[in-house]
Amino acid sequence: MTASESPAPRRRSPPRRITVQQVRTLSPAMRRITFAGAELAGFGPPAPAGYIKLVFPEPGQSEAVAPTPDGPRPANMRTYTPRRYDPQALELDVDFVLHGEGPASNWAEQAQPGQVLYMMGPGLGYAFDATAPLHWLIGDDSALPAIETILEALPAASRAEVFAEVVSATEERPLSATPPTTTHWLTRGADNTTAGVALEAALRATAPPPAGTRVYIACEAMAMRRIRQVLIDTLGVPKAQIIGRGYWKLGAVNHPDHDYGE
Repeated sequence: MTASESPAPRRRSPPRRITVQQVRTLSPAMRRITFAGAELAGFGPPAPAGYIKLVFPEPGQSEAVAPTPDGPRPANMRTYTPRRYDPQALELDVDFVLHGEGPASNWAEQAQPGQVLYMMGPGLGYAFDATAPLHWLIGDDSALPAIETILEALPAASRAEVFAEVVSATEERPLSATPPTTTHWLTRGADNTTAGVALEAALRATAPPPAGTRVYIACEAMAMRRIRQVLIDTLGVPKAQIIGRGYWKLGAVNHPDHDYGE
């Protein structure tokens, strides 16, 4: 495979009704929710850094309403990474960042077993180069689920280096990975207007990676663009070896999931 990411499909998949089965706390700002349901049959396996669409309840609703194939995009639909799928148990794990605003974070903070969402997907994900000598995975807390799916999919003989920007040191935790992995935890603080600053500074202070290194960046949209230019202009990484994804954008309520920053 080449270091590229498959284009997002534009055809909407039928919604699946899924029910909260378990809620676990991974860190103060990260919650893992396990969903179950017969409609998860045939869902996967999802690709590394793939995505799903989750539809959350509107204010005043006890559960989400299924979107119709030709209807408008639901206002409370958001994009997430499928973290783990068990085809035998028909279970799906999704990790949520509790950032204190928006329908998804608000819902995840109060999620309880038995609650219902609707899901569409999965969408295609990151097609990494298994022969690359090194993989740099760069992202903020919103990208940690995607980064872990990539780490788990990489060959054991490869090497990975993670640059992870989080709100505080309390978010640091062991990341699930197959190959030998070095993780650099970088603290952003509570001020989201500084998104990407710690990542950019750390990369400017890092030596250029070996030739052939593949890079995946996923974070705030404008920060992703700045970091991409640092990689190209300062560290000499060829554009073809970089994949960028703007997972969210300061000031945007529902940033598009096809912001590639190219």
